[in-house]
Amino acid sequence: MVIALCGYMGSGKTTLGKVLAKKLSCDFADTDDYIESTHNQSIPEIFKLHGEEYFRELEYNAIKHFANSNKIVLSLGGGLPIKDKNKEVLKKMFVVYIKSDFENCYSRIKNSDRPIVKNNTKSQLNEHYNNRIPHYEKVADLVVDGEDIEEMAEQVEKFVKEKI
Repeated sequence: MVIALCGYMGSGKTTLGKVLAKKLSCDFADTDDYIESTHNQSIPEIFKLHGEEYFRELEYNAIKHFANSNKIVLSLGGGLPIKDKNKEVLKKMFVVYIKSDFENCYSRIKNSDRPIVKNNTKSQLNEHYNNRIPHYEKVADLVVDGEDIEEMAEQVEKFVKEKI
């Protein structure tokens, strides 16, 4: 089973994913890390050299790579659930949406080198955040709300053990 974590940049997907993987005795993977390691380029380099659409295709290939994995917690890139073909692959996974307040996300990402962050104002990022929420909600099997990683991990662990 693949437990996929979605949410906006800075929502805590990677942090929660590592805690959850340990609790469930699963492996942990991150689609962005996978893309960087298989292409020997950082995400900003990929955006700069090849553009966003190329990167979105790499995300699709990454999610297909993990789709049939066994016992893995997978952190998804923030834009991955936007594409319809990715949504189709996500149907094979148990998807958890980490619903985190924009201000909390922004405080974590504002000084990052992420292309979307560097090329947009706070106001534009807030609009971007709001545009992505319906996509996250659409793919989610479970929504966890909050900022406490341990509490969210316990919620997911309990749900997974009861329902799956």
